[in-house]
Amino acid sequence: MTPVRLAVFASGTGSNFRAICESATRDELGGAQPVLLITNRTCPAQKIAAEYNVPAMVIAPGDFASATEWNDEILRQLRAHNIELIALAGYLRIVGRQIVDAYEGRILNVHPSVLPAYPGLNSIERVYADAHSSSEKREQGIAGAGVTVHVVDNGLDTGPAVIQRALDVLAYETLADYETAVHRVEHEIFPAAIAQLATTVVGK
Repeated sequence: MTPVRLAVFASGTGSNFRAICESATRDELGGAQPVLLITNRTCPAQKIAAEYNVPAMVIAPGDFASATEWNDEILRQLRAHNIELIALAGYLRIVGRQIVDAYEGRILNVHPSVLPAYPGLNSIERVYADAHSSSEKREQGIAGAGVTVHVVDNGLDTGPAVIQRALDVLAYETLADYETAVHRVEHEIFPAAIAQLATTVVGK
């Protein structure tokens, strides 16, 4: 079976990227194989790529005259590497429309809330703060606690969910404890969602 060629986009520590690579070594990605890491800046995820012999490249927006040119270069590299699926693993940039359109239905993002609640940045902190408040936001925070892996569209965290898992945010005494639990769930369900997409959408 020919591996499904997966590109991972990251901006930070790369913990989700590591979980993806580890799942691939156990043959748990539905035939997908990470073959490229793209980052928008120098970051620890690059060291993980070296550990797993995954080629990595920095494509920084500041090196281009416009966002369009920056995303065009990313798309050029994706095509040059024959990428079939994309996983956004803590990628703190908005993916350009040209990339989303070219890979329609084949880009996954992991988001630290039960969408559609708490889209955008700082979701973990917002969920935790609201859930531990005494205002009307309390129920919103409790309902939004958890993780979503969703298909990326041209909205902000608006694509259809592939896997969602709720967490009991009130069971965690500190924000740090809750954040650790969120990341643990991310590392479980993100590879599972990639495997699902690889087997059902790509069909290999």
